[in-house]
Amino acid sequence: MKPSNFKPCAIAVLAAASLATAGLPDPAHAGDVGKGRHLAAAKCQMCHGLDGVSKLPQAPNLAGQVEPYLIEQMKAFHDGIRKNEMMSQIAPGLSDSEIQDLAAYYAAIEVTIAKIPGE
Repeated sequence: MKPSNFKPCAIAVLAAASLATAGLPDPAHAGDVGKGRHLAAAKCQMCHGLDGVSKLPQAPNLAGQVEPYLIEQMKAFHDGIRKNEMMSQIAPGLSDSEIQDLAAYYAAIEVTIAKIPGE
C-alpha cells in the first residue's frame, strides 16, 4: 500500500508510535529472560507475581506487557520521575541491565484469554 493511500488517522497513529519508541532500547539489546525471572522471584513477585499477574489490587499485571514500555516505566521509577510508595523503594536499587532483564522476563510471559466477557 502506498503512503498516499493511508488515511490521516493511520498516519497519525504511525507517527505517534514512532515518537513513543524513540530513545528506547533497541530490541536486539533485550534483557536476559532467565536473569529477569530470578530477579522477579527475589524482588517483584510479592506484588506483581512471578507469573506477572498482580497479587495486590494496587499493583498492575506485568505479564505480556510490551518490553520497551516496562523499561521506560521502571527507569522513571528508578530516576524518581514516576513515584509510587513501593516502586520508589525498589527501583532505585536496580541497575540498567536488571531493569532490562526484568522487562524481558515479564514481556516474555504469554497471556491467553480463556473467556471473553459477553461471549
